[in-house]
Amino acid sequence: MKIIIVGGGSIGEALAGLLIKEKHDVVVIEKDEKLAEQLAEKLDALVLHGDGTDKNILKDANINNVDAVVSITDDDKTNLMVCEVAKGVNVPNIIARINQSDNEGIFTKIGITNLINTTNTAILAFKKALEKPGKQLINLIAGGKGEVFEVSVGKDSKFANKTLANIAKGFTIAFIYRSDKLLLPKPETKIKEGDILTICSPLEEVKKIEKMI
Repeated sequence: MKIIIVGGGSIGEALAGLLIKEKHDVVVIEKDEKLAEQLAEKLDALVLHGDGTDKNILKDANINNVDAVVSITDDDKTNLMVCEVAKGVNVPNIIARINQSDNEGIFTKIGITNLINTTNTAILAFKKALEKPGKQLINLIAGGKGEVFEVSVGKDSKFANKTLANIAKGFTIAFIYRSDKLLLPKPETKIKEGDILTICSPLEEVKKIEKMI
């Protein structure tokens, strides 16, 4: 895919790096000249120094021919303006970072629904860590409506010695880590004591899973 990332801070840089590793064609736009120079040295990508809300800069980034625009700056006004330009040229996939929860409605009002609320995500992650210290939260997904997490199967677990078909209802066990091997489980796969499970689940199912594990 051809992707424009507006904002070359720590999150933008990390995202660009991951996308480049997956062989995507990435353009990064960064307002700070020194940071743009540093990114150009680090990343195998076109890095443009300029204001991501400037239509000329976006034109230089070939916004008319990209598959996605991700506006990931720490300023919601900037992210909104980038989204408006991207929407105006019919970019298929527009993603925005929201720094202030109160601003979410402004984005949805113009039809931008693919939103990452970094503040809410961080708060929920800390809350989950406090609620269940033994559970390793990997990520919050779907705008905080779901979780991806790891749990270890103890000897008293209701998961032990049962197959996925018997227990995985309303959630998905994506991986099983067992004896230094990563397994892609099937419905007939039996869970064993000591297994580490990677689970994808809606938030409403998480507490039920925690009780079973």
